[in-house]
Amino acid sequence: MKWHTLSSNETLIMKGIAILMIAVHNFMHLFPFPKENEFDFSFERTSSMLHLLWTEPENSIRVLFSFFGHFGVEVFIFLSAYGLTKKSSKHTLTYWSFISDRIAKLFPAFIIAILIWLALEGFYSHGILGPFKMLSMHYQEILLKLTLVSNFIPDMALESIGPWWFIPFIFQFYFAFPFLLKLYDRWQTMGLVTLSVFCLVFSATVDGSISGVNLYYTIVPYMPVFALGIYLAKQDISIKAIEIPGSLLLLTVLIFILGNVNPYLWVLSNISFIILFLVTMNTVIPKIQGNLQNILIFTGEISMALFLVNGFLRFPMLRWAVEKDNWLITIALCLVFLAISYIVAIILIRLERLLTPKLKAYRYKYKRAA
Repeated sequence: MKWHTLSSNETLIMKGIAILMIAVHNFMHLFPFPKENEFDFSFERTSSMLHLLWTEPENSIRVLFSFFGHFGVEVFIFLSAYGLTKKSSKHTLTYWSFISDRIAKLFPAFIIAILIWLALEGFYSHGILGPFKMLSMHYQEILLKLTLVSNFIPDMALESIGPWWFIPFIFQFYFAFPFLLKLYDRWQTMGLVTLSVFCLVFSATVDGSISGVNLYYTIVPYMPVFALGIYLAKQDISIKAIEIPGSLLLLTVLIFILGNVNPYLWVLSNISFIILFLVTMNTVIPKIQGNLQNILIFTGEISMALFLVNGFLRFPMLRWAVEKDNWLITIALCLVFLAISYIVAIILIRLERLLTPKLKAYRYKYKRAA
């Protein structure tokens, strides 16, 4: 198989698939079993997954999304590195301007999502003054998220909305990205490989945790995925064809399988998954046509909004699904949850579009004054 430059539609389709993996996973994994090996490893989780597949085959969709769906995050990690590297080849990157642009792009939607959550959860749980009560109960978690430090504080990364751990995480990459580009420019592929190996060895050596802080809420264990995105984007720029040998693909499959049963190979599960995903998409995407293609492209276009809202829209559908514990009802309620998530995501985007021009005008005025 040969790697080829990703088109905008291919990127959106991948984002669409990835956010659906994540959203369905976020719904399914709150059932008692199985849990996923996302932020740490336990063979018992893998055993539970295999046991449920064997004894409850009708629940296969729930079980597989619960255990594997979180790998959609790796797709966004890869595409972030790939897309930013491609953009950096067209425009000179200055550090603080780059960071401020990232903040301006992501934070308005994030703040709107927080307000929607406070309103919906507040009114639903506490009545007319519920949003203010919710704010008083969770202002510390919100501030930690907005200041991007929650992932470095033990037991705070998943507060108050679990999926939002990704916001401080991706900003860690933004802060590091210009330095990673310089690393590649200075030492090319060997620089990225060396850094990736060091990060993996370090993560395994400290057993994924330092002073109670889980490294899997930081960019350290995911560095190979970021590095792959940068590397492939750089190859696109230099117009080099990349042949992926079949032996490497077989080895990657073996590593991914063993990474779900062995704690030492588990550290390679992220990079092995993204390689297999890209190879699979190379075959699958050309076959996606018609309405399915349009739906996935649209889903990719609103993927960040879907990511921001899906975490707090699971209830009460999730509670009903757990109470009924029926595979068909679970799937039906999950589809209802997805439909509601699409609607709220579209509302969020429209609110952001109303707000963004005013913010851009303010930033322009501020820059001129500076």
